[in-house]
Amino acid sequence: MTRTLLVSTFEGGFQPMTVASAATHFLEAGLDVTVLDTYVEGVREELFPGAELVAISIPLFDALTPGIEVAQRVRQHNPRAHVTFFGPYATLNASRLVGPYGDSCVLGEWEVPLTTLARRLAGTSEGPVPGLVEPHHLAAGLAVRPHLTRDHFRVPARHLLPPLHKYPQAQVDKLCGTPQIVGGTEIARGCHHRCLYCSVFAVYQGKVLLVPEDVVLTDVQHLIAGGMTHLTFIDADFFNAKFHGLTILRKLHATFPHLTYDFTTRVDHILEHQQLVREMADLGVQFITSALEFSTQAVLDAVAKETTVEEVEGAIAFLKTTGITLNPTFILFNPWIGLADLAAFRAFVERNGLDEIIDPIQYETRLHLYKGSPLLHAPATAGLELIEHEFHYEWKHPDPRVDALYVQSVRPPEAGVFKRCCLKC
Repeated sequence: MTRTLLVSTFEGGFQPMTVASAATHFLEAGLDVTVLDTYVEGVREELFPGAELVAISIPLFDALTPGIEVAQRVRQHNPRAHVTFFGPYATLNASRLVGPYGDSCVLGEWEVPLTTLARRLAGTSEGPVPGLVEPHHLAAGLAVRPHLTRDHFRVPARHLLPPLHKYPQAQVDKLCGTPQIVGGTEIARGCHHRCLYCSVFAVYQGKVLLVPEDVVLTDVQHLIAGGMTHLTFIDADFFNAKFHGLTILRKLHATFPHLTYDFTTRVDHILEHQQLVREMADLGVQFITSALEFSTQAVLDAVAKETTVEEVEGAIAFLKTTGITLNPTFILFNPWIGLADLAAFRAFVERNGLDEIIDPIQYETRLHLYKGSPLLHAPATAGLELIEHEFHYEWKHPDPRVDALYVQSVRPPEAGVFKRCCLKC
């Protein structure tokens, strides 16, 4: 039997669902599996020599570098182990990860491919592993289709993870007004929307895979048993599955009336579903995260946001009438603004009463041009001066003063603080 080590390095500061969902499939199949979350536990090198398969989760860009570092340390301690990568940013970077850093990479959904790979390594399964990219595919120029099935969702094996109190969320505490034990779950993967900068669009191409209701409800029960007082729905957009999510929220509130919630959605959905949003306030929703990007139409159009500045301000005003707080995120520094726009942004923040709400890290965010981003092929980035790195492109603003201001704005890194716009990027 193949001994598998599932490794997470960073998942937005939450308990890592990617490895927990994969672990469930291993346990159901009777396979030997161990889970390591280096974000909380550190790099436990004593686990490496005994593993025959090491599967490293890369759900976010922030997980790429630490994931590669783990792979390199595995190689030092156990050169015979098969190292694979999985998760959205592994899908985007398969051609760069396979070979230099690992033996394979899973495209798309990962649970079934990982267990199939473990069986193949044990000699109990033959044939191709769905969604798995290996060196011979790259050498021959063979395309591998992402594995995007809809019947693989199981309740995550959270009992294999560190306890919830190890994952503090300062912004959640701030917006809720009291310290919370925070858990995260998802009602769907993917997103219907096609915002050009978004890695979810790049990976799922507009597809949405719903997590069955009973899986979500059972997972939340386990989170509450683990001490959770506040639940974050970590979906790219909660309204991708409007009635699915609302049904779940109603059932959770009926069973756990003191539990509070937050989720992410677009401003146009907030305006479209005002009656439902008001109901959600009564169901325990404390705040809604929404990617406002910037306060000019030029920026919204450049990233194909398909919303207007007027809608943004309308959603802010509406939420103030509901008791639900807006948690805005921005791409403050981007190629389509000037110094005057940055001054106008400050006026936008003050006019809409966002001063005390915005997470300070949002004043340091910069457009991320990852390799595989649809934005790289859009007219909005044509003519930009780009500097190529291994997994992304650094862009230079046409006005050097804007880049200089960005450099001045960035604070020294702090433990647990990450420059991200949402939980999926």
